[in-house]
Amino acid sequence: MNQKSKRFQTRMLTYGVLVVFCLIVIGIFIYSYISRYHMGKLDIKSRYTFSVDVGADDEGYSERNIKELSKEWFDGYISQFRQKYISYSMAVRKYGLDSVTMLDSASNTVLLSFWIVPQDTNSDYFSSWDGIMDNGVLKCEWVVTFYMDDNFNGTSTLYVTSMMSSEDYGLKQYYANLGIDSGGDTEVTTNSNKDELANYAIKENSLYVTYDGGEKYITVPVSYSYLLYEDNSTTSLKQDSYMITTGKTAFVYGGKTANSTKVPVTVIYSDDKGENWTTCELDNIYNADYYYVKFFDSDNGVVVCGYAKSNDTNESSKIYKTSNGGESWDMVGSGPATNIIKGVVYVSADVGFFCYDYVDGMDSNLYKTDDGGKTFAKVMLEAQELDSSAANSQNQETKSDSGTTYGTSESTEQLKWNDVYKEALVPVVDSTGLITIYLTQGKNGMYNDGKTAAKYQSSDNGSTWKYIGQMEIKD
Repeated sequence: MNQKSKRFQTRMLTYGVLVVFCLIVIGIFIYSYISRYHMGKLDIKSRYTFSVDVGADDEGYSERNIKELSKEWFDGYISQFRQKYISYSMAVRKYGLDSVTMLDSASNTVLLSFWIVPQDTNSDYFSSWDGIMDNGVLKCEWVVTFYMDDNFNGTSTLYVTSMMSSEDYGLKQYYANLGIDSGGDTEVTTNSNKDELANYAIKENSLYVTYDGGEKYITVPVSYSYLLYEDNSTTSLKQDSYMITTGKTAFVYGGKTANSTKVPVTVIYSDDKGENWTTCELDNIYNADYYYVKFFDSDNGVVVCGYAKSNDTNESSKIYKTSNGGESWDMVGSGPATNIIKGVVYVSADVGFFCYDYVDGMDSNLYKTDDGGKTFAKVMLEAQELDSSAANSQNQETKSDSGTTYGTSESTEQLKWNDVYKEALVPVVDSTGLITIYLTQGKNGMYNDGKTAAKYQSSDNGSTWKYIGQMEIKD
């Protein structure tokens, strides 16, 4: 009887252990499922796209206010990585903000010095945070530029418009103080016509814009067939035919026949990040090939239209200006030449540059206007000295008085600066207003294997130019 009782107790204990084990396994499975479910629901924003809503403040962009708001942004950003169901490799166990330093109150740029203790110190996730790991503590310094957007409901949204490491920011300022726009090896030869996180996309036969790096896209109410595209593309718009900023977004379209419909040159624009759009017809031109649009503030803007291209050698152009935000436009003039337009860039409502394809014999393919496009003058840059490798060696036949050829002899003719550097690229304007011009050697350049260009810069809207040096560029 006792043996049966012991066997029964043993079986019951075994069954009990098995039941407990099964319950533990089921519990682990359920918890894992719930964790994965909630983890999949988490929306972790990058430091470039994270924003916070803040209360209205009469102080606006005061230094104290921006520093306080940047702390609020930082706490909100880090809190994403302290949520209950965050991945172990992304979790932050502790953190602290050491200091907030105002670097540039005009642009709302601050330096955030902080530290975090990752849950997993070997995680690769935080390698992009530009920090230094010291005994399990990641120490970082971020230079952040903020933009505050009024929601018109008693609140505002604080966005990031620029993010870089303190080293990159320091290098940028160092070269700016020297009057040079870039400290890297790669020369910037194009202008930007959109904010850092703004862009457009053409998909499913529709045009969209985004202001947050692609988190959200907004439809632009224009037929995709009316837009002007780069050659051999149906998704890339002509480079200068649009501008996308939080303050003003504009697209120039039309100037063509689409689906048997003549579409005039037209501007569509928005002042509220795509919430509302307005269109305005500029001209009854139907053979446009080039557009440039630029708004300098909420009211003043310019549009340049290149049209009637002939044999890839000639092109007409017209210049339009608005002073009421785009509601109406007036033609103020035409381009200074009839060559093919390489590109246009306006520094202000009055100062602009027109660059044309170079043709042999030109003394300059770059023109400048100081009155918005009514009159122009050629941009002439001061010649410099070439080095000894600029000798142009030519083999010439040696002939007798009777005309008989006896052989060849080598003569050396020294090239001059303007023989080498003669074709200007479209000027590049940085965020400080510094203008850079590159004089290239053109398609058949031989000096330094044709790889170098002469760099000039101006800090007074092109009134005077400073020679910087010869350097290799990537156009």
